[in-house]
Amino acid sequence: MFCSRCGTWAPDDTATCSLCGLALQGDGSPNSPDPAREQPHAAVVALVTYGGFWRRFVAAVLDSMLLFFPAATVRVLLGLSATGMFDADTPASWVAALFEFAFDGIYATLLLSSSARGTLGMQLMDLHVTDLKGDRISFGRSAGRYLAQLLSILTFGIGFLIQVFTPRRQTLHDLISGTVVVRPRPAPETAQAPVMRLVS
Repeated sequence: MFCSRCGTWAPDDTATCSLCGLALQGDGSPNSPDPAREQPHAAVVALVTYGGFWRRFVAAVLDSMLLFFPAATVRVLLGLSATGMFDADTPASWVAALFEFAFDGIYATLLLSSSARGTLGMQLMDLHVTDLKGDRISFGRSAGRYLAQLLSILTFGIGFLIQVFTPRRQTLHDLISGTVVVRPRPAPETAQAPVMRLVS
């Protein structure tokens, strides 16, 4: 069956939608859908889809290009090359690296937990980050998601690549933080009832 609210597919014996939490089985409660009024599966239009690998990759590239400039400015002010490699023996390299990590973290954490639900790159690619119920994530969950990206990096990128094989297109840090990246779709237009006119 398909969820009538968000369009997510679920097995027929599922009680609630795994994405938005809507009750899928009629149990007589007011919030339960009326089976007699349910539309056929073919008539259900999904209002949300999961963010694909390449769309998320392009969003990450856009964010990296945007964040390069403040990091490069700090590196130059510290007497380093704007595009130089990290040198563990140079104290200035540690300062630049810590600034970049903190600045990127604040950027991602604030935007993901805001009403925009995504970084600027994600917004350009029409992507939102939500929790498993489709709600906006908190500041703490957003910060945890950013820190969990370190595990995706330390696994030599495997944490990012597993997105292709997960049902909800989740990366390792998505699975750890309980988040999902979605691409909303505009709600289908409903047909208007014909207007009755009286003829004298």
